[in-house]
Amino acid sequence: MQSTASTVPEEDAIAGVPVHLEFRACHFVFAHPHSTKQLAPVVLRGYDGDWHAGLDVYKQWRSTWFQQPHVAAWALGLHSWLQLQIDGAEQDYSIPYRELPRYIDECAANGVTAIQLVGWALGGQDGGDPSLDTDPGLGTWEELHQAILYARSKGVKMVLFGKPIWADLTTDFYKKELYKYAAIDPYGIPYETGGYSYTTPTQLAGINNRRRAIMDVQCQAYRDIATKEFMKTVNLGAAGWLFDEVCHHGPVEYSFSPNRGYQSPSYIYGGDVPMAKQFRAAADNVNPDFIFAGEGPQDWLLQSYPVSYFRINNGSRPVCRYIDSQAPLLVTVTGFDDREMLNLILLNRYIISYEPYNFKGHVTDFPQTLAYGKQVDALRSRYKEYLWDAEFRDTLGARVTGNGAARHAVFVAASGKRAVVVVNPDRTQAMTVKVELPNPARLVTVTPERPESESTSGELHIPARSAAVVIEQ
Repeated sequence: MQSTASTVPEEDAIAGVPVHLEFRACHFVFAHPHSTKQLAPVVLRGYDGDWHAGLDVYKQWRSTWFQQPHVAAWALGLHSWLQLQIDGAEQDYSIPYRELPRYIDECAANGVTAIQLVGWALGGQDGGDPSLDTDPGLGTWEELHQAILYARSKGVKMVLFGKPIWADLTTDFYKKELYKYAAIDPYGIPYETGGYSYTTPTQLAGINNRRRAIMDVQCQAYRDIATKEFMKTVNLGAAGWLFDEVCHHGPVEYSFSPNRGYQSPSYIYGGDVPMAKQFRAAADNVNPDFIFAGEGPQDWLLQSYPVSYFRINNGSRPVCRYIDSQAPLLVTVTGFDDREMLNLILLNRYIISYEPYNFKGHVTDFPQTLAYGKQVDALRSRYKEYLWDAEFRDTLGARVTGNGAARHAVFVAASGKRAVVVVNPDRTQAMTVKVELPNPARLVTVTPERPESESTSGELHIPARSAAVVIEQ
């Protein structure tokens, strides 16, 4: 490897050593004396090509085990969300429950279908976990319940934020009950994380952060407690919940806790799916369409938390979208004129999650972003066959050349006709590009600002910070 840039040599061999990558697969085997453990197989398979070819291998294997979960129709359709924090980690109580109808009305008026409500439960965001009681500092249970019913009457879905894998060490809930179910290290000491630093000088200095225990989700007794807390979101009438930090258990791989109904130590990730199934069964008794969302769940957890919420940047690759063209994937939009992010959302068929003031504001607080987001979604709705219901192929199947670093993505409709989204990410310079498709039919072009189709040879002039679509008819 070249040390200044960490690049791999282009030669097949250098200094007599074959250029290669080394792989190491580790099984952590904690087996009791005179016992037998069956280990999961590790399979390594090569491929020829870029990352798409590698994912094609994975997709082939994934099809043998992945089970598509039920998802309410509204979450699969073209729509957008608002993420809204109503209480932070230090109890600012910024938006009482009784004020939520104002935000709901704004969403309804601007075509925003769902609100992800953060900090609504006792202790605010990342405080009080895993409790999902309402917080008296924000109002009463009935006030939140009525706000959720009001949202439903306006066609807005309320999705409540939760985090059942941590326990706030500062709470009586932990000190009196939950400590019994904390994950334990090999030395008999509970694992913990340091908590988060958000906005105030005291938290940023690490003075009053709420440290958290990692709960042992392999323990049935704890899963029962977590299910009881989870059902509080269902009983409030919410359309769904979002499991924040669903993808990890902090520093914990194994819990060495004795006397919890399983043979210790136990692989803690092995409790995730049983807990999800318990949640799902409980929710189905009330609302089979209750949405299960998660913050960036890994593929195996997408079977339980199929609505995935995450953030991207210019360097992000649409791996999850390439794996599943129709998965409901939400992406954050925070800027006050965030055309670049909205163009990436158009490019990769993501759902918009509007988050003005880092999810502390009104959807109307960034009118330029909202206006362009509406144009993007209107375009996708009008050409739904090509830009929403189609198979996502990323860059495969089209060639785009020109005088700038354009980005493109190919969509293949059920009819076999293709669409190519082309984005100009440059902030100041327009670019001219040529879109080439093998054996094309008649081509037209549209943009978010100009949705009426015009004939094209495939040559496009795209202004700075803009996008265009070539559609085969």
